Amino acid sequence: MNKKWWLGAAIVLMGIVLILGIIVWERYDYRQLTNLPSNAYLKKHIRKYPVQGIDISHHQGKIDWQKVQHPDTLKQLKFVFIRASVGTEKDQRFKENWKAAGERRIAKGAYHYYWSDVNSTVQAQNFIHQVNLVKGDLPPVLDIEDLSSKQSLASLRKGIKNWIEIVKKEFGVDPIIYTGDRFYLDYLQPDPFFKSYPRLWIANYNNVVAPESSWQIWQFTDRLPVQGIETLVDGNVYKGSLSSFRELLIQ
Repeated sequence: MNKKWWLGAAIVLMGIVLILGIIVWERYDYRQLTNLPSNAYLKKHIRKYPVQGIDISHHQGKIDWQKVQHPDTLKQLKFVFIRASVGTEKDQRFKENWKAAGERRIAKGAYHYYWSDVNSTVQAQNFIHQVNLVKGDLPPVLDIEDLSSKQSLASLRKGIKNWIEIVKKEFGVDPIIYTGDRFYLDYLQPDPFFKSYPRLWIANYNNVVAPESSWQIWQFTDRLPVQGIETLVDGNVYKGSLSSFRELLIQ
């Protein structure tokens, strides 16, 4: 057999392997390839919290809300935070998700993803225009994750406070601040306003017992598989009891 024959056979074999690999990949649940929290960790540190929920945005695509349920059969999804706006834009699926969550009678809250280089008043008005909060809804949320490339830290903090003041005046409740554990400790907590802020939703995915920061809500993973949602989602727990959670809702 000549070299051309061997070369041709090798190319054909590589093609077959590639095709088989694609088939296996498409049939394999991609969620199995991600770094999900271990079952032991979930049982020991997460299951103890009676109030658990998720948060979503248009990145989750079309959600089959009739199938949505907690992946732990011993738990129920008690709440969902839904992105309403981001900077000066609106979340394209907010209205449909807001309506569907309400029909499922899951406590729902709306959040705004803050652009650190954009006017805070403009962003607050954008959020207000998207959201109508009523009795039984969760307080509004400001999601702040980034430092500004155009203004000082002091100026950024001032803008965050301005957003909170405007939104509080509109809805009559203190908004919740969402941010990462280190971001809060390094950039917000040094300011007395944020150090004593009563409503914190803290993200920490490091398989810890709990975040370092003071918190009411803890986002413990961004890799929670939920039936009815094609992508992995953020998993959250509320620190207190179900009765205290109900007191957090708009009265």
